[in-house]
Amino acid sequence: MVSRGKKSQQLARTETLDMGVQVVAPDDGETNLHSHPGLDSSWVVLDGEAIFYGEGDTVVATLDRNELIMIPAGTAYWFKAGSEKPLVILHIVCMKPGFTRSSRMDHQPRVHQPREVIPGVFFEG
Repeated sequence: MVSRGKKSQQLARTETLDMGVQVVAPDDGETNLHSHPGLDSSWVVLDGEAIFYGEGDTVVATLDRNELIMIPAGTAYWFKAGSEKPLVILHIVCMKPGFTRSSRMDHQPRVHQPREVIPGVFFEG
């Protein structure tokens, strides 16, 4: 697991769909308010707890194992692990034509955290 920051593993990618798993250390995560124009995202908690925030640091969801949230394109959010153990979360992204997985708009300054890519099997089709 991780003691700080997060690890990511991309599982599959097509022209319109991207899937990956992130392991996020306790009290770490996507820690600045941002949005993804042209990308609808779903997050499914596989283990641990996730807290998702909207504008004004308002809590919009606290998710436990097997719970999910969908974030429509252009919606500002940030999240973090919410428990004493690492968060394991599946991220599913649907990309609209003309946008890429990296389409991102920061609404607050970005906080850079250590990030490690987990080697693994990757499918691109």
